[in-house]
Amino acid sequence: MLCEKIIGRIEDSEFIGKPVDFVEIDWHETYNKILRKTSKSGRDVAIRLGDDILKTGMKPGDVLGVDSDGTVLAVEVPATDVLVVTVEESSAFNFAKVGYEIGNCHGPLFAGEADNQFVTIFNEPMEHLLSHLHHVKVERKVQKLNFAKQISTIVGHGHSHGEHHHHE
Repeated sequence: MLCEKIIGRIEDSEFIGKPVDFVEIDWHETYNKILRKTSKSGRDVAIRLGDDILKTGMKPGDVLGVDSDGTVLAVEVPATDVLVVTVEESSAFNFAKVGYEIGNCHGPLFAGEADNQFVTIFNEPMEHLLSHLHHVKVERKVQKLNFAKQISTIVGHGHSHGEHHHHE
């Protein structure tokens, strides 16, 4: 099946009560315009989206299409390795420092479950960097990203023309 746009959300009235087949889109693919996937029930799914996806990304529950048998094809983003970053001494400086370091490493940033928490994707350099910040606790977990709490866009969409700004 060819899917060329997001046609709604799984909770929209026209999709309620219909059978749903999920298409797993890994977190790092949510801003891709072109993908080829196999749904959970084995459907071949070709995704070719417009440029607007580069700004909005695919979110869990987005509907990619309805198959000829009436089955709704919806996005699911599986759990992944993340870092849960807790700012133990709340101050504007500590919050800014965590946000800056994650952004400087081009990591996606999500608000955590508590007001003093952030979530980003796990990688060893990020874990090392964040665990050496004062008043910050870093915990590695496997969990689904909460896209309703997304603060920054995913992977490398902030720089143009090869610009990179890193500090030593």
